Amino acid sequence: MDARAGMRIQDVNVGDVIAGRNWRLRSDVNVFENMLDWEIEECDAFGQTEVVVYSALSALDSGEVRAILVVREVGSYEWWGDTCEYVAGRWRQIVGGEEPARESYVAAPLPEDPSFMGEYSHEKQRAGFERLRERIRVGAGA
Repeated sequence: MDARAGMRIQDVNVGDVIAGRNWRLRSDVNVFENMLDWEIEECDAFGQTEVVVYSALSALDSGEVRAILVVREVGSYEWWGDTCEYVAGRWRQIVGGEEPARESYVAAPLPEDPSFMGEYSHEKQRAGFERLRERIRVGAGA
């Protein structure tokens, strides 16, 4: 388990994302609370109904690659989830309907996560993440 147990989403650094780390939500989420304040802990084993925070990368039409975090229930078949992106040295929540990314990939999708299939398969996610990892520029806060 991470030495920074009890950290918040806003405490994740770009280096953690590039390393492909995953976290779990530590408690029930108040949907009215700022998503960046949600408490998380790093881990590598999850139950079917837990909520995972995935490290991911997205490429914009401009060619820029950004670190993103995707928050979703492990056992859900619904693709994607709540998302934050790292812009100008800080995390910000991506609001519904706002999709600046041309392509996005999760670093280490969980084997028990059923939403990673077909064009979103575990293998395609890992390979796409590796390709984008080579293109990301790490700045302040990494």
